[in-house]
Amino acid sequence: MRHDVLDGESRVVMERFLVIQLRQIGDVVLTTPIPHILKEERPGCRVVFLTEPPSHLLLEGNPHIDRVILGDRKGGWGETLRVARELRRERFDAVLDFMGNPRSAVLAVLSGARIRVSYPVKGRGILYTHRVRPSGWAVEHKKAILRPLGIQSAWDRPEIFLSPGERQWAETWKQEWLGGCFRRLVTVDPSHRRPMRQWPAAHYGALCRMLQERLGAVPLVLRGPGEEAVADEVVALSGGRAVKSPPTTLREMAALVSAADLHLGNCSAPRHVAVGVGVPSFTIMGATNAGWTHPAPEHAHLSLGLDCQPCRFKTCPKELACLTGLNPDRVFRELESWTRGVLGWRNP
Repeated sequence: MRHDVLDGESRVVMERFLVIQLRQIGDVVLTTPIPHILKEERPGCRVVFLTEPPSHLLLEGNPHIDRVILGDRKGGWGETLRVARELRRERFDAVLDFMGNPRSAVLAVLSGARIRVSYPVKGRGILYTHRVRPSGWAVEHKKAILRPLGIQSAWDRPEIFLSPGERQWAETWKQEWLGGCFRRLVTVDPSHRRPMRQWPAAHYGALCRMLQERLGAVPLVLRGPGEEAVADEVVALSGGRAVKSPPTTLREMAALVSAADLHLGNCSAPRHVAVGVGVPSFTIMGATNAGWTHPAPEHAHLSLGLDCQPCRFKTCPKELACLTGLNPDRVFRELESWTRGVLGWRNP
């Protein structure tokens, strides 16, 4: 709360916070601990979240967010001014900009907020009142922006709030897939828009065979827009052991993950969705680093451990050796050992 003076009398005024995380889907999910912390540490505050479609779908039902404002990055300056007018009407006390890009920086200023916090971004630092140098895993990286507000919290878990109907839909599908023959459901995410983060489809196909034959699990291959071909390839290369998911919305995908016993895949949005719905995850890493893995035993990752990992290259001079060289047999051995030791799985 803040105190304003009106006609010589002090009155308590609700604090108003703007959280800016426009994209990507995984980054938006990883920002959800921030509203939770604000509501805990500043009781009675108002939290508005500025983002873009389709990421906003995963914010629906979140009790820590009072309002979601949508922007359209393709809308030009006219769209930017429209969003700015929406923001000014909220009369924010503080803007927490987790993007730090040119558009979000301009919107932070146009919001009229007295306090504007972001990272030390080159060329735009002057637009913020506070610039914070972060450290730690992805959520700790974001929580650093709360420091100038005097806010600290141990909370670091992303959250996605599904409705009972969404969860029931996914459970019904799960029972149909298991068919009484298998004990476990494993969602598999074999796609990525960046080749340097995508384990080969042939490797996923072989791993899916092992999951079914040796662990008694049904691998359910997830697919989003433009990912149909990869999903079909993995199912075919699994020899029919894997099942392709039905077409889903983003929230339906999250519901399917929530019904699984394990999520397995590349370093992309579904792994963060798994954390958000409370499902264990195992990630196969290429170019990315350990800072994207939630620091809890039920969330693990595996990389080949080459000297060049992790990297920020857009093209690979080693022909994606970090991914192609990580063979399915090794991944299965590591996965099986981890599921036994941490999740308590026993082979059928």
